[in-house]
Amino acid sequence: MKIGLDIDGIILDFERTMRTYAELYDLLILRKNGVNNPDQFDYLKRYDWTDEERKNFVNNYLIYATINSTPLIPLVKEMLELFKVEGYQFEFITARGLIKKETKDAVIQVFKKNNLPTDNIHWGVKDKVSKCKELGIDLMVEDNPNTCKLLKNQKIRTIYFRYKDNEKIEENEFLIEVSNVGEICRYIFNLNGLKNSKETYKKILKSE
Repeated sequence: MKIGLDIDGIILDFERTMRTYAELYDLLILRKNGVNNPDQFDYLKRYDWTDEERKNFVNNYLIYATINSTPLIPLVKEMLELFKVEGYQFEFITARGLIKKETKDAVIQVFKKNNLPTDNIHWGVKDKVSKCKELGIDLMVEDNPNTCKLLKNQKIRTIYFRYKDNEKIEENEFLIEVSNVGEICRYIFNLNGLKNSKETYKKILKSE
């Protein structure tokens, strides 16, 4: 199986981090009144900000937050190790680099600090459907609901990592919703079966 993985919201807990920064920026710096577009996935479009205010937010926090404030999604390193021992290939497919090219260097810095691979990252991807088809992706893990709907409609098997205030999408044979990497692994391993001993999994999970 070949798995596609978004980076922000799947590997890095970046969407939650940036929404927190956005809330405090709106409250403390802009002295405004909070979210006025609650259905928007894009944190830059959830507030009644001017173009200049959005630009200042990106310039001040995008790279800083990536390097200094964004943790990994819990147990995502273990998930990637499990993929390796099960024999799955995976590719990182991200829109990073579309807004600021410098954010690629920030992601690489965080990946290296956490001993994550950096040689299979596809940057600045606007059309993830086409990229999945180009790479021969069997399953894509994504947190953007709009992208998930496009993948689902093109019959690309999709795992939608949904945060509580993101849009609900009707599930079918091509899309399921999860909220943690354990559910990602359960879905994938149920499709393919387990290939290793309990001892192997215990070692990865650091359990006795």
